[in-house]
Amino acid sequence: MRFAFALYNYFPYSGLARDFLRILLEAVERGHSVEVYVSKWQGEKPEGVNIHILNASGITNHGRNAQFHRRFNKAISKEHFDAVVGFNKMPGLDIYYGADYCYIARAKPRYGPIYRVTPRYHYQHAFEHSVFHAHEDTTIFSLSSREMGVYQQHYGTPRSRFVMMPPTLDVARRLTGDYQKIRQDKRGTLGLKDEKLLLFIGSGFKTKGLDRAIKALHALPDELKNNTRLFVVGQDNTTRTYQSQIAKLGLKNYVSFLGGRDDVPELMIAGDLLIHPAYSENTGTVILEAIISGLPVIATDVCGYAPHIAKAKAGQILYSPFEQSVLNQALTTMLVSDKRDVWRQNGLEYGKNPELYRMPETAVNAMETWVHDHAQYDTSTDETPPLGGDIYLSDELVTHYDRPLDIQSIMQTDGEIVREAPGRQTVLFSHGNKNYYIKSHTGVGWGEILKNLSYLKKPVIGAQNEWHGIHHLDRINIETMTPAGYGMVNRNPARRKSFIITEALEDTISLEEFCGRWTSCPPQDSREVRFKRWLIDQLSRITRVMHNSGANHRDYYLIHFLLRRGYDENQQLSQDNSHLFLIDLHRMQLRKRTPYRWRVKDVAGLYFSSMDMNLSTRDLYRFMAIYKGKTLRQTLTEDARFWKDVRKRGQRVYRAENSRQKPALAQTHKQNAA
Repeated sequence: MRFAFALYNYFPYSGLARDFLRILLEAVERGHSVEVYVSKWQGEKPEGVNIHILNASGITNHGRNAQFHRRFNKAISKEHFDAVVGFNKMPGLDIYYGADYCYIARAKPRYGPIYRVTPRYHYQHAFEHSVFHAHEDTTIFSLSSREMGVYQQHYGTPRSRFVMMPPTLDVARRLTGDYQKIRQDKRGTLGLKDEKLLLFIGSGFKTKGLDRAIKALHALPDELKNNTRLFVVGQDNTTRTYQSQIAKLGLKNYVSFLGGRDDVPELMIAGDLLIHPAYSENTGTVILEAIISGLPVIATDVCGYAPHIAKAKAGQILYSPFEQSVLNQALTTMLVSDKRDVWRQNGLEYGKNPELYRMPETAVNAMETWVHDHAQYDTSTDETPPLGGDIYLSDELVTHYDRPLDIQSIMQTDGEIVREAPGRQTVLFSHGNKNYYIKSHTGVGWGEILKNLSYLKKPVIGAQNEWHGIHHLDRINIETMTPAGYGMVNRNPARRKSFIITEALEDTISLEEFCGRWTSCPPQDSREVRFKRWLIDQLSRITRVMHNSGANHRDYYLIHFLLRRGYDENQQLSQDNSHLFLIDLHRMQLRKRTPYRWRVKDVAGLYFSSMDMNLSTRDLYRFMAIYKGKTLRQTLTEDARFWKDVRKRGQRVYRAENSRQKPALAQTHKQNAA
């Protein structure tokens, strides 16, 4: 078979470049012909491979990459290849090796609307769209199930187009031999004696969170900090920026920049801890390399390979949303922990699994399968053409609807109407052995939009808020609905039609109903009291995590929490087996930071909806301390204004609600008397 491989730049210290080279060598070893196209190549070139250097000039990276793509298209137009394989996102690929994170998912909440008209944003969006949009047909080799979900959220990419790859570990990165001797020799060459060696490894210091690592080092207790050294390994052109940060914090004698290195495995054996507090990371191969080298790891959960830390029991994961204080405390604890030897042994044992090293074989197998399938493909016999419109359906639901599909036919799904509101309808239907809800939005009209804007409210004009809200909560480990479908048509906000389908949450009860009985029968025995405290803990944690992630709900009442009760072996209510789900996200807002007034509104909503449930002052204090992540004394002092505003707003809503209910109750009594 004949393949074209495209990569913007090859340099040997890049994880993507190493994956590229390993797949290339595997394909060549099998006898395939591979033509390589790059704009730059640093380091040794493999024998027997034609490498075409397509020089690209320009001031900006995106300008150079766009020029490379034009020259690449021109070059391959004169050739015949069985498949064009890209290792960067670009139009016209048959197969994309998905090592990069979703750009749009990071850019939209991070930057304002002005950024979205820049050439950089246009380029990044267009090239990503060309690979992942539902209308495209590029096959994607996905390295992370987490990131696959992010792409599906923003582009509706069908699951069938993803091929999951195993970890990208290279067996050559796993050292054998006398562990203690290697460690002692390498520490000697680095000039270390008894100091703790903290490693930060990877090119792309900004996305991998070097600033966070430096802050955590600075926050160490003085005695521990004086005995700790941070070595930064990687090739990056922003070194001076971080050296300035280091100088301001007085850490010049504590941090060393080693540049790109070929002895990373030995450095890992010499180290005491790998710190990888990334802002975004599709995989994070360095995490796995550290684990199998016996180096404990502390990393953020945004890294695709972070779950391996838990599987190997070789360190600690920092869960989203990121909090610098949590990293600071975790770093202090891990550097002095007596578990480090256990973490080391666990990692070395985990590295014996052969499944960790089979990525190149799996990738080339999938490439060969793709060529074989497309050689046999006949469009005249295609019984399941691609979905029309901006539509995403889960694999389970694809067979529920007749083809060809359009949004209007999906929005008319037969079932039981369970809720109707102006411009919105919710229908319960079944498929297979599952129940689903489809919420259809038919357009609210300009009148409703202008009315909301006049009250300085953001109008809800479709299912998009809920679709993004579900994925956002899932990524920050808040249990919510499971999405099964989404679609939108008509960019006109007043006439926009859209829908979202979610799996029904069976065997649940709203917290409003569950806790409502406390009005007349508050928890008495110890088991019930413990369960109440668990609910308070969950609500405060969920609220804190949601707000710290930049999200706010806008309808944050107990009725929008569903409780699935779990029981122990004695059929007693058990918090360990129970789950709490947050629903009704159609008004959710996502920003870089949650504004003060929306934090107040959400928390006041919870307070209002719990005011008739016989909660004690201790219960309220419990929520306050956990929500703020402080001691009770600290939050009562430091956040006095916040809690005052919450109380005032909650009480105002409570009075307003009671004044609305009195006429209705009076009318009911009058009718009963008649």
